[in-house]
Amino acid sequence: MAYMLLPALLAVVFAAYLAYLFLWKKDSATLKSVLYPGLFFVAVWALLYYFVLK
Repeated sequence: MAYMLLPALLAVVFAAYLAYLFLWKKDSATLKSVLYPGLFFVAVWALLYYFVLK
Protein backbone atom coordinates (compact mmCIF):
# COMPACT_ATOMS: atom_id res chain seq x y z
CA MET A 1 0.00 0.00 0.00
CA ALA A 2 3.03 2.27 0.26
CA TYR A 3 3.09 2.35 -3.55
CA MET A 4 -0.07 4.46 -3.50
CA LEU A 5 1.84 7.43 -2.08
CA LEU A 6 2.96 8.88 -5.42
CA PRO A 7 -0.49 8.72 -7.05
CA ALA A 8 -1.97 10.28 -3.92
CA LEU A 9 0.56 13.11 -4.09
CA LEU A 10 -0.23 13.59 -7.78
CA ALA A 11 -3.91 13.78 -6.91
CA VAL A 12 -3.18 16.47 -4.30
CA VAL A 13 -1.12 18.49 -6.79
CA PHE A 14 -3.87 18.09 -9.38
CA ALA A 15 -6.54 19.23 -6.89
CA ALA A 16 -4.42 22.25 -5.99
CA TYR A 17 -4.07 23.14 -9.68
CA LEU A 18 -7.83 22.80 -10.19
CA ALA A 19 -8.45 25.02 -7.18
CA TYR A 20 -6.01 27.57 -8.62
CA LEU A 21 -7.83 27.55 -11.97
CA PHE A 22 -11.26 27.77 -10.37
CA LEU A 23 -10.64 30.24 -7.54
CA TRP A 24 -7.80 32.45 -8.74
CA LYS A 25 -7.99 32.50 -12.54
CA LYS A 26 -11.77 31.92 -12.76
CA ASP A 27 -11.19 30.22 -16.10
CA SER A 28 -13.88 27.58 -16.48
CA ALA A 29 -12.92 26.69 -20.07
CA THR A 30 -9.39 25.68 -19.05
CA LEU A 31 -10.76 23.93 -15.97
CA LYS A 32 -13.03 21.77 -18.12
CA SER A 33 -10.25 20.94 -20.57
CA VAL A 34 -7.87 19.92 -17.76
CA LEU A 35 -10.27 18.03 -15.49
CA TYR A 36 -10.91 14.77 -17.37
CA PRO A 37 -7.41 14.16 -18.77
CA GLY A 38 -5.98 14.89 -15.32
CA LEU A 39 -8.36 12.50 -13.60
CA PHE A 40 -7.58 9.85 -16.21
CA PHE A 41 -3.84 10.29 -15.70
CA VAL A 42 -4.07 10.01 -11.91
CA ALA A 43 -6.34 6.95 -12.17
CA VAL A 44 -4.04 5.14 -14.62
CA TRP A 45 -1.02 5.96 -12.49
CA ALA A 46 -2.77 4.57 -9.39
CA LEU A 47 -3.83 1.41 -11.22
CA LEU A 48 -0.31 0.82 -12.51
CA TYR A 49 1.14 1.24 -9.07
CA TYR A 50 -1.47 -0.98 -7.46
CA PHE A 51 -1.57 -3.88 -9.92
CA VAL A 52 1.96 -3.95 -11.34
CA LEU A 53 4.04 -2.98 -8.34
CA LYS A 54 2.17 -4.59 -5.46
